[in-house]
Amino acid sequence: MKYLFFDIDGTLVSHNSGLIPSAKKAIEETRRQGNKCFLCTGRHLASLSSIKELEMDGVIYCNGGGIYMDGKVIRTDPIPHAVCSRTVYEAEKREGTYSLMSSWISLMNDAMIDHIRKSVFYDPRYKTFEEKMEAFGAAPFTSYRDQEILKIDIGFANEEIMDDFLKVMDPQLKLASTAGYNIAEGKRSGEITRKDVNKGTGIQKLIAMLGADMKDTYGFGDSSNDLEMIEMCNTGIAMGNAFDEVKEKAGFITKNIDEDGIEYAMKHFNLI
Repeated sequence: MKYLFFDIDGTLVSHNSGLIPSAKKAIEETRRQGNKCFLCTGRHLASLSSIKELEMDGVIYCNGGGIYMDGKVIRTDPIPHAVCSRTVYEAEKREGTYSLMSSWISLMNDAMIDHIRKSVFYDPRYKTFEEKMEAFGAAPFTSYRDQEILKIDIGFANEEIMDDFLKVMDPQLKLASTAGYNIAEGKRSGEITRKDVNKGTGIQKLIAMLGADMKDTYGFGDSSNDLEMIEMCNTGIAMGNAFDEVKEKAGFITKNIDEDGIEYAMKHFNLI
C-alpha cells in the first residue's frame, strides 16, 4: 500500500480552471487499487468546500497544524494564545493584513477582509465577495481565545516591512513565504506556524498513527510551504509550475498543473 499526499493550490487546483479533472480521475483510480490519498494543505477544513467532490482518506491542514481523518480531527498542534497576541500586535503596528486560522474558521482583520474584497475582481474562481468569504471559511476578527489557532496568514505592503516584522517575530514561530503559488504577492506575505510544525511533520505523525512506513510515501507540491513535505516523503514530486526551491529538493519534476502533471507523475511511478 502506498500513501500519497497532495497540496491543493497549484497542485490539484489551478488558479485558472479549478480542480484538474485528470488529477481527480488519477486519485480515484489509485484509491481503487488500494492506495491511500490525503490532502496536505495550508487551508483549514472549512475552506475545502471548493473540492468537496474529491474523495480522500484524510487531510493534513493548516500546514501540518491539524490532522483530520475518519470524519473527525485527530490531532492539533496550536500556537499559544500569548504568542498569537504578540504576533497580532506587531502586525497591527505595521498595518498588516492577517488571518488567524483554527480547524474550522479563519478570523480576519479589517485589512485582510478589504484585501479579499478587492481580489474578487481578478480572481476567476469567485463571482462575489460573499462567495469568496464563505469559501475561505472567513469571519471578522474578534476574540480568538476560545479557538485553537493553528496557523496565521500575514501580509504587508512591501518586502521591507515583512523583513522588519521577521526581526521581532516570536522565536517559537516560522514563516513560509507564499511567493511559490502567489507570485503577485512576492515575499511580502506568508504563512506562520509553530517552528516544529509543517507539512512534513504532519505526514510523519500521520504515518506513525497508521503504523505505516515512510518508504511508501509520495508527496506532490509546488510552493514554499511544500518544501518539508517534498523532503519528508520518500518520493518528493514537484509540479512543473513549482517554485525553483521546491524543484531543487524534489526527486522528480512532473509537468505543469494545467498539462495534467499529477496524472503524468502517477503514471511514471506506476501508481495508476
